[in-house]
Amino acid sequence: KNGGYSNEHVAIVNEYDAAIEDFTIEGSIAPDQAKLFAQAALVSDPLKAIWSRLDEFNNCDPARVNVPTLVVAGDQDPYAPLRVQSELFSNLGRGADRTWSIIADADHAVHLLEGRTRFIRTVKSFVQNGRKGSSSPF
Repeated sequence: KNGGYSNEHVAIVNEYDAAIEDFTIEGSIAPDQAKLFAQAALVSDPLKAIWSRLDEFNNCDPARVNVPTLVVAGDQDPYAPLRVQSELFSNLGRGADRTWSIIADADHAVHLLEGRTRFIRTVKSFVQNGRKGSSSPF
């Protein structure tokens, strides 16, 4: 191991087919939206996530998150079911506001689908209203 990571962790450049594979379940979103999702994923995260190492993603200790936090979930999300989101939200650190928003009839790609305006309103409201524990003027 090197710095807590095994030597098998080599950065892999994300490609379009991999971005589609990582973030969509066939048939869960229309092809046009899937394309938009993949394109957005490539811009925002040019390195491919190694999903075979979920233990590393899951090692995050939510109790250590002590800043204003917004958790947005789609009630039809096959990747992050509400029971998992509930556990995450319930275990977030104390001392700062936290908001959990569940968007109806939405899945993991809600920010690109019909629910995107509701998603944007949720994020905008969280940022504009400010939260206890934040030193930011937003």
